[in-house]
Amino acid sequence: MKKDKEFYIQGYERVPVVFTEGKGAVLKDIDGKEYIDCFAGIAVTNVGHAHERLVNVAKEQMSKLIHTSGRFFNVPQTLLVEKLAKITPGDLKYTYLCNSGTEAVENAIKLVKKYAYSQGKAGAALIALECSFHGRLGYSLTLTGQAKYKKGFSTYANAPGVVHAPAPYPYRSKLSEEECGIEAALAVETTIERHTAGDVAAFIMEPILGEGGIIIPPDSYFKTLVGILKERDIPFILDEVQTGFGRTGKLFASEHWALTPDLMTLAKGLGGGIPIGAAIATSRIADCVESGDFFSTYGGNPVCSAVALENISIIYDEKLIDNSAKKGKIFLEGLIEMKEKKPIIGDVRGKGLMIGIELVKDQQSKTPASDEAKKIVTFLKNEGVIIGLGGIFGNVLRLQPPLCINEEQVVNVLEKIEKGINNKID
Repeated sequence: MKKDKEFYIQGYERVPVVFTEGKGAVLKDIDGKEYIDCFAGIAVTNVGHAHERLVNVAKEQMSKLIHTSGRFFNVPQTLLVEKLAKITPGDLKYTYLCNSGTEAVENAIKLVKKYAYSQGKAGAALIALECSFHGRLGYSLTLTGQAKYKKGFSTYANAPGVVHAPAPYPYRSKLSEEECGIEAALAVETTIERHTAGDVAAFIMEPILGEGGIIIPPDSYFKTLVGILKERDIPFILDEVQTGFGRTGKLFASEHWALTPDLMTLAKGLGGGIPIGAAIATSRIADCVESGDFFSTYGGNPVCSAVALENISIIYDEKLIDNSAKKGKIFLEGLIEMKEKKPIIGDVRGKGLMIGIELVKDQQSKTPASDEAKKIVTFLKNEGVIIGLGGIFGNVLRLQPPLCINEEQVVNVLEKIEKGINNKID
């Protein structure tokens, strides 16, 4: 850690632990201590750490061909984009492969801008949500609806034309869940009319807002929103970078609401730990692309593509989507029961193995308990459990383990969370 701080730009405060091994839902540090991983590298290692099939496919592909660049065809890339066309919702068909979720978002935005141009429009505006997270580069950082990530980056984090609409955040709303959803969707309509002059290249959102605090929009939100976008022929981009590949108990979170976007961005769980991202679009959107518009030296790399393809097969073969739903239910039931006894737990929400626990000073005022949340994360790390911390107030404990986590591990984690609350708060 000392050497890392001497030579590596410390762009993000790290947890003081050095991991050296992992298997399934368990990590091991440099001193040999084991941890139940309930963060999965931020919802990445969905099939578990060091899955034998992924390791073998990577070795096999590397022994044959590691790299060609985007100037040439390669077999794993073609098989992967064919698979993505078959498993993604609606009419999504054409994929552009890149290296990360941030790149996937950047390329999706570039694509809708070109599409607007092909339709004789400027496509000057983009609409995103408050509390959202879409990445840390250029447009993706501008789209991210959290000011704390933009401090000190001037116009780099404030690209022209991006406006933010209120997020559908039921717990922080004074309205009923249904009313909250409708009001937030109508706010998108107001944003279009008052802030964009109608010239909108796209609306982008996470179907469940991950880093913002596992915020789940009410059903009424999507029912209203989709009509607003279709009426104005505004392309709908779903950012499933964090929610995809079984994380929420469905292959894609959009399936919970039967959404059929015009574009979808993917990464994280797509590669199971190998760097890969994707932006997939309908024919209507993708037909505007001309040679030279997009290129990536490493995008569609044969090793990454082969691993991603095998990763998808593992998710199906090992019924990890079903396991996500079942183990997520155990987590939620245990946490909701805990909430009744622990006033610090203001809200428990989640789908599958994407769960947020919002901590508050008391359940009436809902004042964020940010310091207490940090203490619990540290306590759990010391107890051998790794979880995430998020939310716009930094008060949401995030549980996003590998989808292969077993019931014994889930029960163990629930016990440690309660112990952490008792030891650090009560």
